[in-house]
Amino acid sequence: MQIGCNRESPCAHCVRAKIECTYTDARRPKEKRARILLSHQYEQKIDHLDSRLDEIVGLLKDLKVQGAALPPAIQVQSPPRTSQATPSAPSPVSSYVAHHAGRAEAKSPMVEGDSSLTAHSVFANDFLRNAINKDSRPEMREGLDALHVIIEAMRHQPAAHEMTYPHAGPARPPPFESCELPPIDRTLQVLKLAQSKEMQALAWIYEFLPISQFQDSCFRLYISEQHSLISIITVNVGLHFLFWACAQIVTETKEEYEKYARQCGATVETALANLPLHLPATDDAITALLLGTFYAVELSKPSLAWILCSKASELCQTLGYHRIATFQNTPAESSRFKQFLFWGMYIVDKSLSLRLGRSSTIQDYDVTVPYPDTDDPGWTGLTSCFVLWVMAAKIQGQIYEMLYCPEAMTQPEEVRKARVEILAKRLEDLEADTNALAEKWEPYSRDPVGDDLLAFFQISDHVLRLSILTLTYRAVPNPVGSPTTFTTECIQAARQTLARHQECMAVMERSGCALFSTYMHWTILMAPFVPFIVIFCQVIETRDKEDLGRLQAFVASLQTEVSVTEAVDKLRRLFQVLYSVASRYIESQACGSGGGAGNTGIHQAQPSHHEVDAYLATLGFPQPHNHLGVVYDQQQLGAAIHAGDVTNTRIAGEPATSAEELQRGVNPMMWMGNGAQLEDWFYSNQQMMALLEDGFIDTAGLGPI
Repeated sequence: MQIGCNRESPCAHCVRAKIECTYTDARRPKEKRARILLSHQYEQKIDHLDSRLDEIVGLLKDLKVQGAALPPAIQVQSPPRTSQATPSAPSPVSSYVAHHAGRAEAKSPMVEGDSSLTAHSVFANDFLRNAINKDSRPEMREGLDALHVIIEAMRHQPAAHEMTYPHAGPARPPPFESCELPPIDRTLQVLKLAQSKEMQALAWIYEFLPISQFQDSCFRLYISEQHSLISIITVNVGLHFLFWACAQIVTETKEEYEKYARQCGATVETALANLPLHLPATDDAITALLLGTFYAVELSKPSLAWILCSKASELCQTLGYHRIATFQNTPAESSRFKQFLFWGMYIVDKSLSLRLGRSSTIQDYDVTVPYPDTDDPGWTGLTSCFVLWVMAAKIQGQIYEMLYCPEAMTQPEEVRKARVEILAKRLEDLEADTNALAEKWEPYSRDPVGDDLLAFFQISDHVLRLSILTLTYRAVPNPVGSPTTFTTECIQAARQTLARHQECMAVMERSGCALFSTYMHWTILMAPFVPFIVIFCQVIETRDKEDLGRLQAFVASLQTEVSVTEAVDKLRRLFQVLYSVASRYIESQACGSGGGAGNTGIHQAQPSHHEVDAYLATLGFPQPHNHLGVVYDQQQLGAAIHAGDVTNTRIAGEPATSAEELQRGVNPMMWMGNGAQLEDWFYSNQQMMALLEDGFIDTAGLGPI
C-alpha cells in the first residue's frame, strides 16, 4: 500500500505511526564541487610537462646524431624526475625556449663564411690527399688516414655541438639561487696580486672593469643572497682570468688556483647559457657580454663569441655609443668608458667577421664617434695598443667586405686586384702608424710594463697584421704561366709571418710570462692563420726544403708550451700532421726521382709521378710539361676524389692545347676565376677548423705520425 507523505521532515505519517522518518528531501541543494579551471597553476604544470617532453626529444636526437662523440661534460642532462610537477619561474622558461630553438638548428651542419681559417685548412688537407692518395708506403698512408678521419667527420658535423658550452649545467628553476664562489681569502689574495707588475698582461681588462669597481662587485656577490646573471658573469669572468694568471705566477698554489679558475669558468658558462634574449641596455650588461665574449674566445668558440658580441653591439647601438652626438653632455670620464666599451665590441666584431666569414653587425658608415685619442690623459702606454687594435680590426672588416664576401667573389679579376692593392696600402699605412705610436709611447711604457711584455704586444700585433696581409694577397690570382699558384707577395708575407712568430715565441720564453694561451687564441686562432697553409702548399708544389724547414720550426715552437687549452692542442696536432705528411711527400718524391738504374725502378716511379701531376692539375696547378702527354678527365677525377675512390679514374686522350687551358680549364678555383668554386673551397675549410676547435674529433687518438 502506498503511503502519502507531506514532504516534511519528519513527515506526518511517521509522526502518527511513531516510527523513524526515513524521508530524504530530493530537492536538497547539492554541495558545490571545486570548479576545474585552467588557472595559472595548471598552465605552469602543462608548460613544465611540455618542456620535459622537449628535453626528452632533444636527448634522443643527440643520441642519434652524435652518439658517443660528445664528451660527457657537454651532454645535456634532463632534470631528475619528481613526484609532483613544480611551477617554473620566468627565467627557466625562457632558457627552455632557447634550448628548444637550439634543437631545431641541430639538423643542419655548422656553416661559416668564406674567409675563415677552416677554409684554408681543409683545402690544404684535400690538396695533399689528392696529390698522394695512391702512395702505398705504410707511414704515408698513416698520415693520409689521419687527415681522412678529420675530413670525413667534418662532412657530418652537427651545428648543435658548436652552439653549446662544454661545462654548462642544466637550467634550474629558478637559476642561481646560490652561486658557489671560491673561498673569500683566496679571492682577496688574487685581487691583491692583480695590482702587481707581474699581472700587467691583464691590464687591458681593467679598462672594461676598473679594479676598484671589480673589488666592490666581488664583495657584493659574496654577501648578497640575490644574484643577477649580469653580476655573476662579470665577477666570475674576472675571477677566472685572475686565478688562471696567478696560477702561472704563484707555483706553490698553482693546482688550487687552477681549480678555482675552472670553477669560475663553469659558473660563467652556465650563466651565459641561461641569459635571456632581452637584456637591459646598460653599461653593466654590455660589460658582462663583452667579458663573456672574451671568455668564449679563450674557449675557441667563435660562434658563441659572435652571439654575445652581436648582443653587445645591439645594446651599444641602442644606447647610441657609435654616434658622437650621444656624448655631447657626458662627463669626460664617463664618456671615455662608454666609448671604450663600444670600441672593445668593435674590435671583436670585425675580427670575428673575418674569422667566421659573416657580415659585421656595425657598419663603418654608421660610426661617427672618434677613434680613441692617445693624447687623452686617461690613457696609458699599454692601452695605447688598443688604438692599433681598433685600426687593425677596421681593416679586417674591410678585407671580408671587399675580398671574401659573396658579392666580392663575383667581381671581375681586375676589380679584385685593385681592391687588394688598396687593402695592402692600408696595412702598410697601419704599419707606419704603429711604428710612430711605439716610438711615442715606448719611453712611458717600459717602466710600468717592462721590456719583454711591451715587446710581446708589439711583435704579436705584427704577426697578426702579417697574417691578414697574407690573406689579402691570397685573393690575387697569379698570372697565367707562373710556376707557382700563389703570388710572390703572398709567399713572402707568409714567410715573414712565420719568422715573426719565432721572435714572439722567443720573447715569451725569455720573459717567463704566461702569455702563450693568449697569443694562440687572440693571434693565431682569432684571425684566419693562412701563412702556414700557404707555405704548406708551396712545399707540396715546389718541394722547397727551406720552406719545409719553416713549417718544422713553426710546429716545434708550439711544442715548447704544454699548458694549453684543448683547442690549441688540437690545432697544434693538425699542423704537426700537415708538416709530417709534407716531409714524407718530399722524401717519397726524392726516392721516386732516383728510382734506380734499371727500367723497373723507372716504370714503378712513372705512374706515381703521373698520378701526382694529374691530381695537381685538378687543383689548378700548372702542368704544361706532362711527360705522358695526357690529362685526366676533370669531371670524373673530381667525382672520384670526392667519393674517395681514385682507382678507376678515366684518362682523356686529348692533351691540353696550352698552359692557359690547363691552368684555367682544369680548375679555375685556384685562379680566382670562379667565385662559386672558391666559395666551396672556403666553406669546406671552415668545417674542419670547427671540428678541431670544438673537440668533435679526438686528434690525440690518431696515433703517431
